[in-house]
Amino acid sequence: MTDPAHPSSSVGNAVDDLPSSVPAGPGSAELPSWQSFARQHDWSRAQTVASLKEPGGTLHAALQSVSALQEDVRARKYFGARRALSVLQITLKELEQQRQGEAALLHTLVTPEQLGRALSALETVNGEVDPEVLHARLAEAETHPLTRAEALNALGVLHALRGEADAAKSHFGEALAHDPGHYRARMNLGNLALEAGDAAAAEQEYRAVLKLAPQYDGAHHNLGVALRRQGKVYESVGSIRRAQRLNVRRTQQETREEMKEKMQSDPAMRRMRNIMIAVLVAVFLLILLLSR
Repeated sequence: MTDPAHPSSSVGNAVDDLPSSVPAGPGSAELPSWQSFARQHDWSRAQTVASLKEPGGTLHAALQSVSALQEDVRARKYFGARRALSVLQITLKELEQQRQGEAALLHTLVTPEQLGRALSALETVNGEVDPEVLHARLAEAETHPLTRAEALNALGVLHALRGEADAAKSHFGEALAHDPGHYRARMNLGNLALEAGDAAAAEQEYRAVLKLAPQYDGAHHNLGVALRRQGKVYESVGSIRRAQRLNVRRTQQETREEMKEKMQSDPAMRRMRNIMIAVLVAVFLLILLLSR
């Protein structure tokens, strides 16, 4: 079955290094501009270039938030994407006061207002069973460069669930053509191959997924399944065990993140936390007084 929304809590960068022909030393005259990568929506490299040229600056902070948002959308972690968007809006205002030209370009490429609506579209389409209706509801997300791949992936998942493999494969392919780092779309291509009985093709896709997201437990598990179907039992066991370890780690991290989100969004939870802290402090002070 195609995995509709299995987020990775520890996602490897889709692009970790600059091209080998590009020197990575600070201040290098040959270092490309961040704009060239940003126009290609390669936000990880844009952030890397900005950090090399001006580490810790406002521009680097803005690009870092866009890169983080892109990763969160790929992982379908919309709370994190919203948080990154808030940081971006703040840093954009600061950048406008410092370097209007760069701020204007970044604003044009990201269009934060439209991006907010695109995220809302992605967040509110769970459970839709009609592809035409889903396509209409995802219109805003499908037109924004930072959410287009995820919108196409969602459409592909629905077609896969309906048994429409060709339409699903087409949408997953479109998603990857737009964003080669969208590892869940590639994962879904592997799942289609596995369901079609082509374990070797599925293995190839899962290994490509793990190059993008090495800590993605779902890909390790499905790779183990594909290997087992090819009779590669020893390799299969290793992949599934690694998947189990990563799953435990991911679950623990997601639990911590969920509690943190609740603390930030629920006033009652914040009050309870403050009360508990106050009680612990009072108990500690009482123990100190009694021990004298």
